[in-house]
Amino acid sequence: MDYSWIIQSATMLGIGVIGFFLKSTLAEVKSQNKKTEERVDALEEKIENLKSDLPFIYTTREDFIRTMNNVDNKLEKIHDVLLKGGNQHGTG
Repeated sequence: MDYSWIIQSATMLGIGVIGFFLKSTLAEVKSQNKKTEERVDALEEKIENLKSDLPFIYTTREDFIRTMNNVDNKLEKIHDVLLKGGNQHGTG
């Protein structure tokens, strides 16, 4: 008896099943890649927005020190004026 047709049919069926699962797996991988790309794009946009907003939201250490030094100088002048008897114009 010739069973070669059974072997050929089983081989073709096996190849078809493997092809189906490969196609499904590739579609899932492409879907995940698309989702990942969308998330990366969203993160890149958030980082760019943060970079542009940082100078307006936060004070640099140097700016803070400079401002506090100015406040300290003004407070010292007020203190000196009060010690000298209330010269409110600061003319000496």
